Amino acid sequence: MNKVIVTLIIGLSLLLAGCGWLYESGPKAGVDLTEAELFVPNFEYINQNEQPVSNEQLHGTVWIANMVFTRCPTVCTTMTPNMRMLQDALAEENLNVKLVSFTVDPEFDSPDILKSYGENNGADFDKWMFLSGYTQEEITEFAAEAFLAPVSKLEDSNDMIHATSFYLVDETGQVIRKYDGLALDPDPIVADVKKVLK
Repeated sequence: MNKVIVTLIIGLSLLLAGCGWLYESGPKAGVDLTEAELFVPNFEYINQNEQPVSNEQLHGTVWIANMVFTRCPTVCTTMTPNMRMLQDALAEENLNVKLVSFTVDPEFDSPDILKSYGENNGADFDKWMFLSGYTQEEITEFAAEAFLAPVSKLEDSNDMIHATSFYLVDETGQVIRKYDGLALDPDPIVADVKKVLK
């Protein structure tokens, strides 16, 4: 990816005061990203059970990604319950979709902490996984390349700057839509998933 674009994204994010300010209000039905031709790069991380998870394992599966962290004092307290609501809505429709939450605080969010976080938020670990096992630099680069999303740590703070979107990834690994993770209505996502799975 063009390093200038990544630098601009990170630079803009540093102008914002914490993850609570990195909120992009968009259409309830989501934003089409197909023309951006974003593809999730190769990765192999670990989940809340310390099991390896790679993009190759997700290939052929529709999945929805977001970025959170367990010490988040603001937006994650809304995003994670919204992901739980989406999990339940997809289950009601019997749709075979994975949910993937990448921690943006890998130095703190170990697998056992992520497992407790998931349990406390009603995660069905057969469908929803929480990933760690990378460095801060790696998740910053990964988020920028995969989702054009900034990730950075605020100095002298446990707070992180990160995007608040949910991202729909198709079976080929292309990121095709993004949704507002803070004001989530699961119905448009469910409808889009049904279209992709046809």
